[in-house]
Amino acid sequence: MADVHLGFRQYGLAERAADFCRAFDSAIDYCLTEKPGFVVIAGDLFDAKSIDPQTYAQADAALQRLSQANIPVVANEGNHERWFRRGDHSWLWQLSRHGRLRLLRQFDPITGKPHAGEWTAERGFGAYTDIGSARIFGVEYLGARLPAHIDEIAASLSRIPSPDVRAVIGIMHTGIDEAFEYGSSGLSLEQLQPLESLTNYLALGHLHYAYQLPNDAPWIFNPGALEAHTILEGLTPNLVEGQTRERGIFDVRIHPGKPVSIEAVFRSDVIVRRSFQRLTVDVTEFSSFELLATAVKQSAKEQIGSSDEPAVIELRLTGQLKFDRVQLDQDALQEIVADIHKALHVRVTKHFNSSTSDISLTDATATRQEMERAVVHRLIAASPHAAQGDTLAKATLSLKAAALEGRSPEDMASQLEQLLT
Repeated sequence: MADVHLGFRQYGLAERAADFCRAFDSAIDYCLTEKPGFVVIAGDLFDAKSIDPQTYAQADAALQRLSQANIPVVANEGNHERWFRRGDHSWLWQLSRHGRLRLLRQFDPITGKPHAGEWTAERGFGAYTDIGSARIFGVEYLGARLPAHIDEIAASLSRIPSPDVRAVIGIMHTGIDEAFEYGSSGLSLEQLQPLESLTNYLALGHLHYAYQLPNDAPWIFNPGALEAHTILEGLTPNLVEGQTRERGIFDVRIHPGKPVSIEAVFRSDVIVRRSFQRLTVDVTEFSSFELLATAVKQSAKEQIGSSDEPAVIELRLTGQLKFDRVQLDQDALQEIVADIHKALHVRVTKHFNSSTSDISLTDATATRQEMERAVVHRLIAASPHAAQGDTLAKATLSLKAAALEGRSPEDMASQLEQLLT
């Protein structure tokens, strides 16, 4: 599993923080039922570097359940929880010192220098750990610096004696270029080749949707986040804007032999999550806010289905706004939808045009994505940065998508760093 994000108070709601804890507990429940040899958490157990006592207690209690069942937990640090100042430790280090998990990282947090030592509870971290006949190595979040260290990590791994090791599992927190629709992560499958011959299974975190790479013979697996970090994540696995992006965990069976065979079964159904729903209203035909509000009320009754608990609802406004944008009372629309469905939270997203001077393409069959891409390219081409047009266009579209999804500034800054490196 990966990207648990304990402590995330989405929309400022304590209920959403409880949802992230509940999703983690449901994953733990599954592990206790299946009794694996060990559990991997590939980064971002916590949503932030600084957490409150309640969040730490939630993590400690959940991990204690696995400890009592003699199921070891191995983890690395993601971009949300890792401290980047030399000498600072993350809360995962504290959990590691207490034996709740085994924290793996390639660089000493005190000296900043590479190390190849085995994990010990006394030190609180290690470059690798052996569990049974499996060797697990881990890499903390390194951002744009990761590609430059792949050869070094592979060389270090190959030097560790391994007489009884029959399978090698890696843990990283990074995206892969081939998994991105727009732009890049700064790390490609080709750059990972030095590790491929040494690794049977590479567990990833960072991107919040599940994927396996390469498609023909996967050895890299990213399960996605447990709970929804954005509206778009909450609406999947339903088809949303042409995407079916699921989130869950991988139940992995490793069959030692020559060669080692891996069986990874994706499970989304075992995770308990809050319901997200979308209500779409085209604003084009309404000449006043009052008419729009009446239509929203009617549409809310027709489009939104029932759920076992209060849902998070997105009110998505599309089309061409015919009245003054200042008259659009977002709070009133939120109240209308929330009152009808007793929603936990209603979020209004505006995807409409508010002027008649919108840029259009000559191709009437162009999709919105194609139009956006063309417009961005056109604007950059007319700027002093035209030489970097392709890179800047990919970065712009990627950040626009991230902003609409409600991603955190930290996520977006990290994404921008990777896109422009």
